[in-house]
Amino acid sequence: MDENSLRLLEFHRILEEIASYGKSPASRELILSIRPLQEIKEIQGRFALLREIRRLIKEDRLHIEEFDDIKGLLQKLRPEGSFLEPLELYSLRSVFKNIERLRSIHDSAKPELMDLLSQLHNPEDLLTIIDRSVDEDGNVLDSASAELKDIRIRKRGIENRIRKRLDEIIHNRQLSAALQDEYVTLRSGRWVIPLKADFKGKIPGVIHDISRTGETVYVEPLEIIGLANEHENILSEEKAEEIRVLKGIASLIRRDLDSIERSYRTLLYIDLLKSIALFSERLGLEEPLITEEGKTRLIRARHPLLLLLKEKGLINEVVPLDLELTDTERTMVITGPNAGGKTIALKTAGLLTAMALSGMAIPAGAGSVIPFRREILVDIGDEQSIEESLSTFSGHIRNLSTII
Repeated sequence: MDENSLRLLEFHRILEEIASYGKSPASRELILSIRPLQEIKEIQGRFALLREIRRLIKEDRLHIEEFDDIKGLLQKLRPEGSFLEPLELYSLRSVFKNIERLRSIHDSAKPELMDLLSQLHNPEDLLTIIDRSVDEDGNVLDSASAELKDIRIRKRGIENRIRKRLDEIIHNRQLSAALQDEYVTLRSGRWVIPLKADFKGKIPGVIHDISRTGETVYVEPLEIIGLANEHENILSEEKAEEIRVLKGIASLIRRDLDSIERSYRTLLYIDLLKSIALFSERLGLEEPLITEEGKTRLIRARHPLLLLLKEKGLINEVVPLDLELTDTERTMVITGPNAGGKTIALKTAGLLTAMALSGMAIPAGAGSVIPFRREILVDIGDEQSIEESLSTFSGHIRNLSTII
């Protein structure tokens, strides 16, 4: 399909409006890539799906929540031994939840959609594992494994012992004059007490940092160094167990990766269809008849961008257009004064044809007919090119020559 013709008809503006309904950056990108279909069966198939989806929307039974673009994450999982970080893993959850929700739809009266939904992989087990293992803040949960839970119980026990001893130190009256502040903090992952620089030897230990002013030194008391080292060892155990858990989940996902990718593409397509359907419902669009004959019939057709302007209150009325061309009448000449609506008539016919051939309903009455064509060629408006020293007339002649 000629991209310049679609641009002149402002097809992209329709796609942008439809994309605003998309629930994912990936589905919005997919919507913006919509182009007229190249086979009449494809168009009829999309119309059939959209009819069923519009009925589901009216029944309030098709719910898709916001979901992440996971194409890159699925590719990241392909190499053996690879794994996702907790937040990345949680991103998959939004996709799996939508797939689970769509799989719950059962309606024998909507066979085309049921066939599409049957391609969705059951994510229930993976959802359970993700919910048990990570949270939305990017944490690996204690419930991810029994070993991790045990490690963290031991870690918390050591932390409590360290804090208790440090609290005893900072609340010792004999040391009150040496303390810069009565709190415990961390420096380079070690527990330290802030001491006035003049009293840095008052508590035996290791200095880990000095304040910018030089008035405060941060000392790790000697008596907790053994516990702190033990704590560091447990942190290493914890990190190793977290990675083991994440690798285990990645291995389970990798086993079904092809099915998950297919399901994800299906989810994107359903979101695309739902977005088209919502736009169609909003403007009350009708499905035209697509015929392999050369006949064109537009009944009370309106330009969709004008309908959007009317919806926003920027214009008061959209004047409908009736237009008909038969198999033998292949040319129509439209004349009239400036600002009489000639260009809008041309653009309405062209844009509605592009929409219909993309499998979309159009703002025209029932009984409207659009001929199936693999090309829409347009020469319209002022295409003057100063760079190439072409006059407006010459620019049109060149364009018409290309069309012919």
